[in-house]
Amino acid sequence: MSKILVIRMLEMGDVASIAVPTVRQLQQQNPNTEIYCLTHGLGAEVLKLATPSAKLLTLPKHYWPDNILQSLEAFLGLAETIIEIGFEQIINLDTAFMPCVLARFLKDAGEPVQGNYLNVPLQQLIEQIQNQSLQPEYVNNAAEYMQSSFMGMSRWHSQWWISDNLPDGGYPEFYLTRCCGFNSMPLDWHIDIKPAQKYLDANQRIIYLALNDAQHPYPYFHELKTILQNIGYLVIQDNEQESLGLRLQGLKSSDLLVCLPNAMFSLAACVETPTLLIPGQLDPRILMPDYATDQSDEFPQPKDLAQSITSIFEAQQNA
Repeated sequence: MSKILVIRMLEMGDVASIAVPTVRQLQQQNPNTEIYCLTHGLGAEVLKLATPSAKLLTLPKHYWPDNILQSLEAFLGLAETIIEIGFEQIINLDTAFMPCVLARFLKDAGEPVQGNYLNVPLQQLIEQIQNQSLQPEYVNNAAEYMQSSFMGMSRWHSQWWISDNLPDGGYPEFYLTRCCGFNSMPLDWHIDIKPAQKYLDANQRIIYLALNDAQHPYPYFHELKTILQNIGYLVIQDNEQESLGLRLQGLKSSDLLVCLPNAMFSLAACVETPTLLIPGQLDPRILMPDYATDQSDEFPQPKDLAQSITSIFEAQQNA
């Protein structure tokens, strides 16, 4: 049986919004072909829930070290596995440095690679590492290192979100249809999951809070939670230690997700939960949330945010 490999190795929300619809489209177009997806860390859990019929290749989280030589060793090990399996088509949808290195190695080895890849041969990269001439700007800037067979990929480097013709699906639709050229792709990232049993009989509005961020968490989380509970809302706090399935059940049970631009934003779309996004400095047009606070360097105060949430529910009730 012929085989196709899709590569998308960024965080799990990205896997849900980019890899999942791509895998589903390929499965529909190629019913007699085995569709594989190479992903990383929790991305594998997303794919198991969304596309259980797809085959997985994974790089566990702790096997992608920060040291570039160690990363090269891990990714070249992946390359050996990929070559051994034997794919008729390899589609690299990833834009990160190491997946592009992997795609370049496979391309130079004669594998049928499409999409994004490193713009120099791997041997040249290794020589630059050995003689310490590799510049950090090159490794950290996709515009410097990435080449692509996708004709529209130059648009990815533009400020596309300030144009008049914005895609309804935000970044995933822009990337897949206008950058990668999958113009007829239905953006199906739905994950079929049931609400958590413990919330089925709740007679309150349920709000899911996902306001943690490694660099810039929402600083007034506890104040916001207390205010919302005093109003009468049932509040679910996102717990990264729980399984993805439990977190999605909580999201599915909720009337509204309040989040920063994190993975839970994309996962809420998978279970059809409306979202109020606190975009910070990110232009909300990139993600096209259901609702958003103002784009600002400053986080909204908890009282103002609680009022916005109440206003959303009132507008829904009056619609």
